[in-house]
Amino acid sequence: MSIPLFRWDGHYWGFLAEDILYDRHGRQVGWVEVAPEAGGIRLDVYDRTGRFLGELVDAHYVLRRVVRAEPIHRAPRPAIPYPTPPAPPPDRTPRDPRDGWSDALPWPLPPPAPPRV
Repeated sequence: MSIPLFRWDGHYWGFLAEDILYDRHGRQVGWVEVAPEAGGIRLDVYDRTGRFLGELVDAHYVLRRVVRAEPIHRAPRPAIPYPTPPAPPPDRTPRDPRDGWSDALPWPLPPPAPPRV
């Protein structure tokens, strides 16, 4: 089962499958882990290189607190492509901006590389 992810402006971006973050094309771009210093109530999102992206908010968004210090860089992880990405859901209505937060998901997404011949 996957959970759709959207940018704060409402555009469908990708999905979570277990604790792995995939873009809309099924490319693994990161992972989610419980933030131990937050008592297990916050989920932090990292890209594949181990760089902090932001926090999972309302189960469908990844936002970055402007004033939050950068957590310790994590070890990189190898890419595991998703066999067949789920059908994209429709975009959502844009949400009102949150003071002190920014959208952490890159946009626009680069298209997938063409197949090798």
